[in-house]
Amino acid sequence: MWKTLTLISVSILLFSCKTYTITPESFKEQFATIEYDESYSKSVLSGPIYYNGYVIKNIKVITKEGNLKVLDNDPALEMRVTLKNGKRKIIYFDSMKLEHDTLKGSKARFFSKLITKVPFSEVTKIEIQESGKKIKYVNN
Repeated sequence: MWKTLTLISVSILLFSCKTYTITPESFKEQFATIEYDESYSKSVLSGPIYYNGYVIKNIKVITKEGNLKVLDNDPALEMRVTLKNGKRKIIYFDSMKLEHDTLKGSKARFFSKLITKVPFSEVTKIEIQESGKKIKYVNN
């Protein structure tokens, strides 16, 4: 019984998220010269919760069908970065910053000290996932 419920829960989580890809070259082209707004981003879970983030407007990605799509920034966007050694790093998209050929970002929303740093030369694949989490920005 528990195995069936676990399998159903995992399946719902896996198939309810949309995943897009972006080549490392395209990513670098889009973000190497971006002006990051270092202000606080704001999100709402069960009341206003503030966290450090960058105001990034959007990102151009490729759908599973191979079509170009522009995704607007959203606090529920997550980046999954695959490295040459096969390891994966997960970073919240609005915490990401490409700086001096190093990709930096937070792997936890409310523990901003948990920063992931990845040499961009080690990146082989970048996926952007709409996680389906019910987190939204609020206006200033």
